[in-house]
Amino acid sequence: MEGKRRPSGWLYVLAAVIPVLGCLGTMALVYDWSPGLPGTLGNQVNIDHLTQIVVPGAKEITFSKSGAYAIYYEYHSVVDGVVYAGSKTPPDLACKLTSTTTDADVAVVPDYVPANTYSTKDRERVGVLIRSLTVPKPGTYRLACRYLDGNPEPEIVLAVGPNFVWEFFSIAARTLRAAAAGLAVLFGSGLLAAVVVVVVAVKRRRPGRDVVSR
Repeated sequence: MEGKRRPSGWLYVLAAVIPVLGCLGTMALVYDWSPGLPGTLGNQVNIDHLTQIVVPGAKEITFSKSGAYAIYYEYHSVVDGVVYAGSKTPPDLACKLTSTTTDADVAVVPDYVPANTYSTKDRERVGVLIRSLTVPKPGTYRLACRYLDGNPEPEIVLAVGPNFVWEFFSIAARTLRAAAAGLAVLFGSGLLAAVVVVVVAVKRRRPGRDVVSR
């Protein structure tokens, strides 16, 4: 009587479980590196979180973390119930950002891009990017802006907060990284499952030992 050794059943279970674990790992990576998808950009950028300042004037702003920030000119705006409206073209301004802790100045770089705008749904607030800056350390800073010609009016509104363009590219980079890592995990798990299936197939084709019965 001739018999064959069959591979253990756990190999079949393992071959089925590995792809499932790979899919779960892919989902975890995407969620961890790009939370809030879809609509990630909308979750990260909130106009209400921008700090408004009436110019000419100054205001202390607390930055919770270091990184790229921007100054926007809101040619349509509302501050404390007062409506401000002006030309779409930003006026000539001089702005200075100073740390209230160290008195060190932070570079405020001209970065006017007409296409980099934002607005509320009712267009009550419409802003355009005019300056970029990089905060070296979290803390409180004093932003002071004035007209280059020293004119005290008209009063306009600036808004300070995350650089939306930088945020967009940062989110895009995290999304691509998550997708690449997820695909690597998924491909690796599929390859491992295929190896297990091949091992099972080889074991099934291997001739068994002859068993002699008396």
